[in-house]
Amino acid sequence: MTARVLVTGGAGFIGHHLVRSLLADRAQVLVTDNLSFGRRAHLKGMPEGSRLEFQETDIQRPDGFDVLPSFRPEIVYHLGAIHFVPYCDAHPQQTLRVNLLGTDRLLRRLRELDVRSLVFASTAAVYGFADHPLTEEADPPRPGDVYALSKWLAEGLVRRFAHDRPDVRTVSARCCNVFGPGETNRHLLPDLLDGLRKGRVVALGNTWPRRDYVYVTDVVCALRRLADGPVGYDVLNVSTGVGSTVLDVVQAIEAVSGQLITVRQDPDRVRARDGHLVCSNHRIVARTGWRPAYDLKRGLDELLAHGR
Repeated sequence: MTARVLVTGGAGFIGHHLVRSLLADRAQVLVTDNLSFGRRAHLKGMPEGSRLEFQETDIQRPDGFDVLPSFRPEIVYHLGAIHFVPYCDAHPQQTLRVNLLGTDRLLRRLRELDVRSLVFASTAAVYGFADHPLTEEADPPRPGDVYALSKWLAEGLVRRFAHDRPDVRTVSARCCNVFGPGETNRHLLPDLLDGLRKGRVVALGNTWPRRDYVYVTDVVCALRRLADGPVGYDVLNVSTGVGSTVLDVVQAIEAVSGQLITVRQDPDRVRARDGHLVCSNHRIVARTGWRPAYDLKRGLDELLAHGR
């Protein structure tokens, strides 16, 4: 029987890759997105015969999820959020309205429906910085900005939902730095690749912190794997366990492309508070069998092949 799947934020970066994967497996997919960061063009060119519905709606609105009772989703991937940290810092109230109150609004509607699994896209940023690979068991959240705080608080709502609906498979997926084609925000890799194409100097902030870069195809595989499993609540890192500095990324792009990138440190982009953020993936591997198929170089190879 064809699964009915809801993807909030399905026109965004990770969302549209997830939607394409679900449609390729003949799922019936409802995408909700307000298109403030997502792109309608992301939903074009889906597999032939796709059963895709799109609802332009805003999770900040009281009627934002009125379509759900008629669609009756069985699986829910909640990706709808504001996640570009500079924007979040500049718009803290909007960030909390969308990421926290929007999640609450969704969960209130889902309590009324016969949902079998819910996967919430959280972030490894909830941990804060550390000099060791972070684990779900040993490292308590220490969010250091409004984006991380909004996701950590939303995890609490998801945990409460799991308590109220113990019949549902419920997971908070703490994703590390996701990269790949179709990014909608000006993160590190889009900036570097744009500079590579234009042959200009790329202005960056701190170049020494290590981050855990996980390719979007791997993230989609992980999210789909997380929707299957025993009922109850779990928190799992979606990560490679490998840290790379900004300079490591620059050197990897130069090696893959055969071109040099000129980097200039911009004092206005230097964070006063910064550090390493790398996560262990031992728990997700043990519980689901998922492993990342892409290292940084292979991911960059594929990203450059897409030309964006």
